[in-house]
Amino acid sequence: MTVKNCKTQLLRDFIIENINKKGKITFAEFMRMALYHPKYGYYNSNKERIGKYGDYYTSPIVHRIFGELLAKQLEEMWRIMGEESFSVVEMGAGSGWLCYDIIHYIRKEYPRFYDNFHYIIVETNPYAKKKQRLLLDSIDIDDDKVSWHTYSEDGFSFDMIHGCFLSNEFVDALPVHRLKAKNKVLKEMYVSYNNSGFFEIEDDVSTHEFKEYLGTLRIYLKEDQECEINLDAAKWLGYVSDKLHKGFVITIDYGDTIDGIFRENDTEGTLRCYYKHTVNKDYYERLGEQDITAHVDFTYLMNVGKSVGLNVTGFIKQSHYLIALGILEKLNNTNTDIETTLKVKNLFHPEGMGEIFKVLIQHKNIENHQLTSLRSIHSITM
Repeated sequence: MTVKNCKTQLLRDFIIENINKKGKITFAEFMRMALYHPKYGYYNSNKERIGKYGDYYTSPIVHRIFGELLAKQLEEMWRIMGEESFSVVEMGAGSGWLCYDIIHYIRKEYPRFYDNFHYIIVETNPYAKKKQRLLLDSIDIDDDKVSWHTYSEDGFSFDMIHGCFLSNEFVDALPVHRLKAKNKVLKEMYVSYNNSGFFEIEDDVSTHEFKEYLGTLRIYLKEDQECEINLDAAKWLGYVSDKLHKGFVITIDYGDTIDGIFRENDTEGTLRCYYKHTVNKDYYERLGEQDITAHVDFTYLMNVGKSVGLNVTGFIKQSHYLIALGILEKLNNTNTDIETTLKVKNLFHPEGMGEIFKVLIQHKNIENHQLTSLRSIHSITM
């Protein structure tokens, strides 16, 4: 048995053991173990996840312009907040390229901001942390500029900050509960196991929070219609607000408002697996070797944010966001070959990442929260 197959089997045994103790577990419990088991989970292993040899691409991997534009955004936020000490908290930095591009650009273009700037990487994967350190060491960043911390069920391991929480494709990978309408009754999908393998059970919901969620958003599921609810996102935003004394939250991910999600996904929900740049719905296969994600319900994030003191600054498509920050000017002023130009265009093109990815910005204790990135697209000179 190869090392990879051994790890997959050990993770499978661990999940089965948990199922046998309870008889069945929620899909959220299954997803949490498959993705976040401390040793064998997809996000805590030494597997190559991002890029050509991984399972998917992310915007920071496509081109450094993405990180440079976010650096420009952060510098504007720093000025709005009075040019005081400013911390950036990045959730799950992966290979570290976003952090690398942001810090490198700020040091080069905004020296005064750099002097007041600190970057916190929230990372649980020891292999990823090692890669991030090596990458940042290559540009000789001051030791006090970057620190690593953790996030758990008890919250974050750092003190309160002034600054910005930043996440790119973090929320979509948080465990979700799967719900379904059956004979006009709301049911939850559970996972069980027998000699034939994993199988699903429809049963009563595990918490009444789901009915409150659907009622608040005025969502009525049709017969056999499925949806996912991400309670972990609400918990995470609560901890974010606890640690953010003053500043912004930038959440970049694929998804939509609740209306958009239900319009595009009629009955099957949005849960998908990504493996070697292919998409599947084989949730119980390749445990620890493939990603499991669901579209982000940004309406839920906005509503939860308001309840914990995070006001909505703006919500737009990634295409609008990057164009407002100057991606077209950057592209025109950079001598790039056709291949590079096409890569950059993928960041904002409607048929690439520009349409499906959205940007939600929230703020706390900020009076003047007018951001260049949120201006009307008609006001932008092409």
